[in-house]
Amino acid sequence: MPSTASTAAAAMFDGPSSSANRQAETDGRRLHSLTGLRFVAAVAVALMHGLALYNLPIVDLGFVGVSFFFVLSGFVLTWAGAAEKGTGVFLRNRIAKLFPLSAATLAIAALVPVAQNSSAVSFLQSLTLTQAWWPWSASSFNPVAWSLSAEAFFYLLLPPLVSVMRRFSTKELVGTVIFLGVLQPVLGVACQLTLGAQVSHFITYNLPLYRLPEFVIGVALALLLKASYVPPHSTQLSAAAFTTAGATLTFLVDLLHSIPWWISQTLMLPAIITLIWTAARRELAGNSDFLSNPVLVRLGELSFAFYMVHYLVLGTFGLLVGRWAQGLPWWLVPPALLCAAAVAWVANRFIEKPCERAVRDIFRSRAGQQHGSPKNALPAPATEHAFPALSETP
Repeated sequence: MPSTASTAAAAMFDGPSSSANRQAETDGRRLHSLTGLRFVAAVAVALMHGLALYNLPIVDLGFVGVSFFFVLSGFVLTWAGAAEKGTGVFLRNRIAKLFPLSAATLAIAALVPVAQNSSAVSFLQSLTLTQAWWPWSASSFNPVAWSLSAEAFFYLLLPPLVSVMRRFSTKELVGTVIFLGVLQPVLGVACQLTLGAQVSHFITYNLPLYRLPEFVIGVALALLLKASYVPPHSTQLSAAAFTTAGATLTFLVDLLHSIPWWISQTLMLPAIITLIWTAARRELAGNSDFLSNPVLVRLGELSFAFYMVHYLVLGTFGLLVGRWAQGLPWWLVPPALLCAAAVAWVANRFIEKPCERAVRDIFRSRAGQQHGSPKNALPAPATEHAFPALSETP
């Protein structure tokens, strides 16, 4: 494992710099390998929830997948130039992407109780995607939906963030990645030393402000890639060392169950950065691999729906056998997750995609009426078709 991580980290910034013309051709191009990685991360989260009763090494690190999603979210949205179409258009597109499936799963969770603290107030907070700001609501109804609450906060900040950070030099962008990567564990230590266990857990896991550095790191990485950044050899060696050391230490101590989860999350952040950067660089260089396989890419396109429904399906199975979502016997987990995959396909096919198109059409028609656009308006820009959903989230 260390040699693999080291190789990937060395490749993180490796390779020749592209010319300006070639960079213009690749900017905003959809990166299929990142879509494939989304499926892997979603499965890691689902396995952690399904097999939580057994506290299995490596499997219990599935929560790192959420950090991956946050970094990937900042990266993909910035790489695609989503915020460059205007704040209003960007936010409307994100609402169209997240809200329909969020509302649908919330309605199901209200009928099939799989979580505690599911009060009327928590329902309203979940409906408005503000539940991650409140300790009593973050894990209510559909517990995994708290990450959408954090994403909603990130989306509000993305347009001004990109506007400011696109003026940074490559040195300043690299410094931003390093600074934010160090800031998180410092804040984690401060919370653990000064606050109670429940409050510190909420802050270092759910609170959007604590998670914001991960999203901003993704923004910085995308801007570095757009700038065709290739760092000096010393930086490549440092990236390799931190990635290898962090991943190795995490796996070793996880075998002993002797490290707090938030430290594991911090130690794995260099590996997350390396993985996203390396996959993007390889694909842009024309090196197709397993992650770009059409089957895996299609599974990645279903990962948002899978992420949103898997806990509800696990909880439903739990209710049937007198257990709860994270207390299933191991032999029930595979059929439950296969069932979740089938439900995800249905949700993607009949809720997520059609509702997203409908909401986008409503916003577009209203915008057209306000600006006096003719009925036979021109089709949407090519970039919108290239990234119709910008499906970086769960």
